[in-house]
Amino acid sequence: MNQGWQNLQIAPLLDITILQALAVVCLAAVIIFTLFRLRGTVWRAVVMVLVLLALLAPQVTDHESEKLSDIVLVLVDRSASQNIADRAAQTEAAIAELQDRFAEDPTIELRFEDVPGETDTRMFAVLDQLLSGLPRERLGGVMMITDGQVHDVPSSLDLNAPLHVLISGGRDERDRRLVIRQSADYGIVGKDAEFMIEAIDPQLPAGTAIPVRILLEDGTERDIALPANEQGRVSIPVSHAGSVLAELRMDTLAEETDKTNNRVILETTGVRDRLRVLLLSGEPHPGERAWRNLLRADPGVDLVHFTILRPPEKGDDTPINELALIPFPIRDLFEVRLRQFDLVIFDRYQMRGVLPPHYLEKVVDFVRWGGAALVVAGPEYVGPDGLSNTALNDLMPAVPTGRIIEQAFVPRVNQAGRLHPVTAAIAGSPTKPPKWGQWYRQIETRISDPDAMTVLTGADDMPLLIMQRFEEGRVAMLSSDQMWLWQRGHDGGGPVAELLRRLSHWLMKEPALDENTIKTERSPDGENLILTWRKIGASPLLANAIDPESGEQITAPFEQQADQSWQARVPISTRGLIRVQARDRDGRNQAALHVDRDTLSAETRNTNSTPDLLADMVDENGGYIGRIEDGLPEFRHVQADRGWHGSNWAGFAQTNSIKTIIGGVTNLVPIPFVALLIAAICLFGWRSESN
Repeated sequence: MNQGWQNLQIAPLLDITILQALAVVCLAAVIIFTLFRLRGTVWRAVVMVLVLLALLAPQVTDHESEKLSDIVLVLVDRSASQNIADRAAQTEAAIAELQDRFAEDPTIELRFEDVPGETDTRMFAVLDQLLSGLPRERLGGVMMITDGQVHDVPSSLDLNAPLHVLISGGRDERDRRLVIRQSADYGIVGKDAEFMIEAIDPQLPAGTAIPVRILLEDGTERDIALPANEQGRVSIPVSHAGSVLAELRMDTLAEETDKTNNRVILETTGVRDRLRVLLLSGEPHPGERAWRNLLRADPGVDLVHFTILRPPEKGDDTPINELALIPFPIRDLFEVRLRQFDLVIFDRYQMRGVLPPHYLEKVVDFVRWGGAALVVAGPEYVGPDGLSNTALNDLMPAVPTGRIIEQAFVPRVNQAGRLHPVTAAIAGSPTKPPKWGQWYRQIETRISDPDAMTVLTGADDMPLLIMQRFEEGRVAMLSSDQMWLWQRGHDGGGPVAELLRRLSHWLMKEPALDENTIKTERSPDGENLILTWRKIGASPLLANAIDPESGEQITAPFEQQADQSWQARVPISTRGLIRVQARDRDGRNQAALHVDRDTLSAETRNTNSTPDLLADMVDENGGYIGRIEDGLPEFRHVQADRGWHGSNWAGFAQTNSIKTIIGGVTNLVPIPFVALLIAAICLFGWRSESN
């Protein structure tokens, strides 16, 4: 309905302050004229009044108002969980009934907004955006059509309008799921990491045993039982440093609404309690300090360092109570405590009657069973008392020829070294190698095992740094004792700290430094696994993955890429913990694990339709909440100061918002008319005064 009225206003031609001053002057003049009884006081006063009125310019403005419709925001949940069962059909039915109810009502304007969501449902974030662009005085209410699984419910909300919610889905839906209640961020290598898991099944009594399977990294499975709707303890072994994974699976039932949340990924980070290193140095030399300083600077390393300053047969007349040296604890180190170390370093060590040869056989066994050994070879290595004449030589990836090369050379990272994580970080550009300082001595060696990896070359491209896996352990050999020149900055120096740090941590099995590892990632469309293998040695042939659902083995070939890496695309869309195997042309296999950490998103973690999450918010805003399957409420348009819902109806507020339309403007004192009137009055006054 339109309503009309008029409004009186002024539009001064001069600043109002100036007009006020003129009015005061005119009033004073009229008073003076009156006191002195001058002729023409009346017509002069009339002229002044007319001039002032003309300068004030009074106007009459015509107004009309128009009733505006009340806006009702209808937010429709279009997330992935809305595709379960007949939720989508229920949603469309509710939308159709809303549209039919207010189709011919001009006082209500329904504004529909779809709220998508693949990983979560954020209804209130969308509501905030809509409200920011809406005249709040026109808001008649908000309607949400959802399954109730909304993941951004605020602690409070004041709409000053009703909030109604229609819940899709059914009460009898069943969705069993596994939930991690307490995770283990870190675990000590060699021990178990414990998680608290709850197996939820609302249709089972609390404590009922539910069978669950654990799939471990090595491919083994074990069955356990978890109490229904109660927290249970689950342990996984931490077999190595770095990421440790396992998958927990619960059998699916045919009537379940969603089966993806019947499994969860358990992940922890394995850390070593402390990495223990035994450093054995021969007679003191400049390079000894480089190793000692490097290992002592690492807070994760416990270093035990012995330097053999004199052999047992060398006499010393110093009294025992003044002797600073201690006897070399041979038995304690090599029989009792050797297994407690992670790495043994022989730094220019030679057999001088201190360490019996059979103890070196224990070092070989120590590496064979999972330890690590590093030999830094100087001239004494090939001497009569050198380690090359002991059982340790059989452990090394290269054997000396007996020749000692004394000439200037610059260490270089070779092609294999560019692929190996230990040296790839310091390799620089292939076309423009880094400028490093020169070394001047190297022991000539030849590779003794085809599995040995040469990552640094020296004089005449001979092997300088050679690394190898030996059964369960690892070994490395540096065929020069000149690395200390880099530490001193000779000829510009070199990346000694970085190289030694990465080498020692590779020997101590740091997962991030493992060579020939296969990196996995999910393709953008989610239909394939992309395997990238930076392969050293024989080229790859095939990759295969095992589908965690069907157990089917899927195979794909490798293709070489421009950066010399190899890539395979395995067509597998199943998400979860997936074991990958790759084989090269020499028949060697490499295993890897792929984990889809987004298997359980907020959207799939719980798919049961429920009014519980939104009930408090609806109550706070005076709205109605109910299930669509029980029938829709009657929709009404009610006064804003009355109740907005009942047991079977939901109301939208009448806001009485209006739009004002300004019509024509009429000047009450037209300037031309005033000018003619003033002229007439002045002429009349002049004639009357001239008589």
